[in-house]
Amino acid sequence: MGISRLLEHLVDKDVGKAVCESTGGYERPLASRLRETEIQVYLAHPRRVRAFARACGYEAITDPRDAQVLSRFGSVFQENCTRRPEPELEELQDLLRRRRQLVEQKVQESGRMDKVVSPAVAESTNRHIAWLKDEITKLDKDYQELLQNSAALTQRAALYRTVPGVWILTAAILVAHLPELGLLDPKALASLVGVTPWSRDSGNKRGQRSIRGGRKVVRRALYICTWSVIRVDGGMRSYYQGLRQRGKPGKVALVAVIRKLLLQLNAVARGGTPWVPITA
Repeated sequence: MGISRLLEHLVDKDVGKAVCESTGGYERPLASRLRETEIQVYLAHPRRVRAFARACGYEAITDPRDAQVLSRFGSVFQENCTRRPEPELEELQDLLRRRRQLVEQKVQESGRMDKVVSPAVAESTNRHIAWLKDEITKLDKDYQELLQNSAALTQRAALYRTVPGVWILTAAILVAHLPELGLLDPKALASLVGVTPWSRDSGNKRGQRSIRGGRKVVRRALYICTWSVIRVDGGMRSYYQGLRQRGKPGKVALVAVIRKLLLQLNAVARGGTPWVPITA
């Protein structure tokens, strides 16, 4: 009801672009309806919007104030509007999101077992863990079937899997949550994923670089995947070991390998051809 009234108001005012704040999925029905009425939609990151509000001197949080901030944010930052994902892509995102939720619950339940005293509680926890494992297995089957039944998704996932160490789950996450692969330059892609080391320099002081922001889901998947890449890809392993031998901390070296892996994936997506290792 509220969305319908909002749409009527926007159509009456001849609004051509709307700015919505990403709110964990609650914005999706609104964004979908806006696109149906041919109103362009830009989904803004909540952290950027809040930083903009503080920069404008708005500390209070109210609905009218938030609407005003979003309006000003959209007028100042002329961002590209967010396209509506293909239906198969939205379904893949939902399946992978649910899988992450259940995996997190399983980790939490497994951690509780060390503190359990009551046999009844231990039995209940084990039953829940067993149920979670079954549901995760079913979701694995569901998202893999979805990939197989969609020619476009299958092609993208298959390309990513040609890179040594990239398995089906990582490929699915890349397809679902990083559709920009192959469309951006390496620096922009690294920043989007959140593996760009940002400087903290002032005058003669050189602060420690660190990564922040970006798409946490993709970064986490690549972090786990990169250990596999280092094991199976001799070139990546040598690159990682070389960084460590030069005194780079383990995490710094690993992030550098992630960026290198992103370059490979970006090249594969851009060319539309399987990965071919460079031989001496």
